Amino acid sequence: MRRGLVALSLFALMVLAGCLSSTTAGWGVGDGEVKVDFSTESTSATSSLGDEKISFDELLPVGCNDTRVLDNGGNPIKFTGYMAASHFYETHDSLNGAKDLDLAVTASVAIKSMSMKEATNVEGEQIPRVQVKNWNLPLYPETGAGNIDLDEVDMDSSSKWFVLGLIPTTENILYGMQALGEWHQPIQIEGYLVDTNKTMSAGYYSSYHEVNDNCEMEIGQNNIESVYLMVTSIKFQDSVVTSSGDSSDEWVLGDVPFLGRGGFIMFFLIFGIGGAVTMFIFSKIAVAKGASHSMEILVGKKAMAAVSRVKSDIKQARSSGMKSSKQRNAEARKDASIEAKKEGVKPAKRETADSDSLTGFDLDSALQSGPSESTTSEFGSKGSSVVATTEAKNIDSQVTSIPRSVSQQSSPVTSTVPTAQSSVISNTDPAPSKRSHFSSSISGSSKPQQQPKKKVVKKRATKKVQQPEVEPWTENKQETTNSSEEEEEFSDFSF
Repeated sequence: MRRGLVALSLFALMVLAGCLSSTTAGWGVGDGEVKVDFSTESTSATSSLGDEKISFDELLPVGCNDTRVLDNGGNPIKFTGYMAASHFYETHDSLNGAKDLDLAVTASVAIKSMSMKEATNVEGEQIPRVQVKNWNLPLYPETGAGNIDLDEVDMDSSSKWFVLGLIPTTENILYGMQALGEWHQPIQIEGYLVDTNKTMSAGYYSSYHEVNDNCEMEIGQNNIESVYLMVTSIKFQDSVVTSSGDSSDEWVLGDVPFLGRGGFIMFFLIFGIGGAVTMFIFSKIAVAKGASHSMEILVGKKAMAAVSRVKSDIKQARSSGMKSSKQRNAEARKDASIEAKKEGVKPAKRETADSDSLTGFDLDSALQSGPSESTTSEFGSKGSSVVATTEAKNIDSQVTSIPRSVSQQSSPVTSTVPTAQSSVISNTDPAPSKRSHFSSSISGSSKPQQQPKKKVVKKRATKKVQQPEVEPWTENKQETTNSSEEEEEFSDFSF
């Protein structure tokens, strides 16, 4: 199991090797950017990788001339070997010692000097392993444990090394340097040394630098050369980075080993999306099987067999040409619509029960229209739940408008008239018959007053009791008694 996981991890790293890369400085004159105007006669550079923007003018490229001697201009110098370590710079910190042309360097590499053929055959224990602790200064890395410690390389060492501070000459070279993020590979870098005719400090061209017959850089007696290099091309085992980017085997970010860019995309489409679709289909099948098993447990095997027979009968009926009721209805509607179009008659619109029930209903009109009756007043606001309707108010106003003097002068008979308070009134009771006022039977009185037609819902009948004429105070007492009785009767009501 562990071996399988390790193999899968290694395969994933191999596939993603071309998709993951280190970030480098940008190309331009803004913050975190470098721009170089390269010419074999004179070169200028602008860098914003330090604390402030700085410009370098009159940089003289030093190359290999036809006599295999280093001179201004000429052909590019070659640095060939096995790349053991690299480092990229997005910024430079002057507090850590970065100065002068260090600020224009965007990447540094450590290369063990050997031919391209020898570098291709390096494997196993021969692979140089460098552990980088700190690489703040492009030409002077701090290394530690490993089979090579660059700090310890001297004239007694058995291997020869290049430590190069790389300065891009074009934008394509700058972004192509991301290929240097993959350590342990054969490499050949071509470019020009830097001469200013003003300084002889480390990293610049000096008179002790030499090349061989192939314009390849020679290493001095210290077995290590640390120089600035204006890069014009980078060659790998299977690809190349050029100034123009027009090579047929140009390295491009995302180029996956063995598969290539197109192969990786196809691999992703086939095994990525195709695998996802396949897993989705299998998951649906598993869910369906689980549901069938649960249904078989719930309803039993006989019911499941019956369902299967029904399904098979439906399939047979469909295969024999039998149509369902829905299909027949649909065909009938289609035929009817075709005939209606031929006859020029517009087919009737299908209506549902809901549409019939809502025909003519206007919500806005219903909301804007007021109640048929005037608003009733509620005594509930004063502690009572009795509602006085419009009819009760009319009765109360008519009764109270009768003059009391008529009843006192015309007859000793006293009657009690119910007040407006009553029990709960129903508007559906039949209207009472017409009655004439009691004062119309008394002789010598004025014409009987015609009682206006009114709707009395419910009225308590009272007995007329003839009593002798009493003093006014007696009548007032009796009225007080009657009113108290009516209040008691009114308090005794039920809904």
